Amino acid sequence: MKSKIILVSLGAMTFLTGLILLARASEHKTVKNAIIEKISHSAKTLEAVKSGTTYVVDAKNAKIRKGSSGSKVLKYSKVKKGDVINIEGSFDDENVTATKIRDLSYYNKHTATFYGVIDSLTESTKTFKIDTLDRGKQTVAVLSSTDIENKDGDDIEFSDLKEDDKVLVRGYWNESKKTITKTKWVNVLDDDDYEDLDSLYPQQ
Repeated sequence: MKSKIILVSLGAMTFLTGLILLARASEHKTVKNAIIEKISHSAKTLEAVKSGTTYVVDAKNAKIRKGSSGSKVLKYSKVKKGDVINIEGSFDDENVTATKIRDLSYYNKHTATFYGVIDSLTESTKTFKIDTLDRGKQTVAVLSSTDIENKDGDDIEFSDLKEDDKVLVRGYWNESKKTITKTKWVNVLDDDDYEDLDSLYPQQ
């Protein structure tokens, strides 16, 4: 009887150890403001870059939502290369089984987040154009209240921005006019952390 109890106890311990190792290997978390580098609408997979890491995402069972909050559904076929997304799910290093994806480049109450490379700047009007991966050029209007930060998170001025800077911008998006106004913030990204996206721009 004692030997049977010992065997059962060892089996239970082995099972629990396996569960612990599995939990450690696959961590449930959320990565915010990742940029889609590649996407397959038929396979429902994508690759997204964030701070030097490329995440390979299985989105087959993920809920796709518009914007940073709310429950508005977005068809996976509408998600585009270059969109800024939040990814929630099980992470095994860079491999992700997504349970929810929020596409921040589809506006929620007309506010959207875009990734692009600065194509040109106009100091007199405090505007600049960004070249996006799959949505063409967008014109961004900067206000006195717009928070502009460099790659180190320090506040900078409009005059510190330059052509070829990689940026994230958030503001009021007019899809037909291709403009971003009432801009809340502009973040300059570290080139080295987003070098995987360079080859996607024909002019670079």
